Amino acid sequence: MTEIKIGGRVIPLSYTAFEMIAIQQEIGCTAFQIREEVFGLRKVEKEDEPNAEPEIYFDVVKDTEKIEKLGKLITILGNAGLEEKGEEPDLTVKWVLRHMKPVLILPYAIAAMAEINAGNQMEAKDEEKGPVDVNLEEENAKKQPGN
Repeated sequence: MTEIKIGGRVIPLSYTAFEMIAIQQEIGCTAFQIREEVFGLRKVEKEDEPNAEPEIYFDVVKDTEKIEKLGKLITILGNAGLEEKGEEPDLTVKWVLRHMKPVLILPYAIAAMAEINAGNQMEAKDEEKGPVDVNLEEENAKKQPGN
């Protein structure tokens, strides 16, 4: 769980399917669109270096609409994190935006994106590698020496 500090409060961020629905309803974009719609994330290829990694820019700081959407996103993720920790989910968009330091908008965006990325990771036990075809497993076992 990613944590950020806003207005003197440490706010845990949590992203699950429940928050994904809230983001779609309250911000109006899917989890796949959030990079552009909220963070203003864009990659710029280096023309003079075709094999170089593209430069990554976050335009959230330049766009008041994106800053407002970031405030909504942090409110959603923050309330989820507070609730998960057994605390009162009392954040409002106004409170979040009022207490966000402008110089920290980009770090807040990066923290929110990190939590969304973590929430989108697959859960699996180390020994699980996916679905198993029982018939194929039996055939492979028969082909092993000693069987």
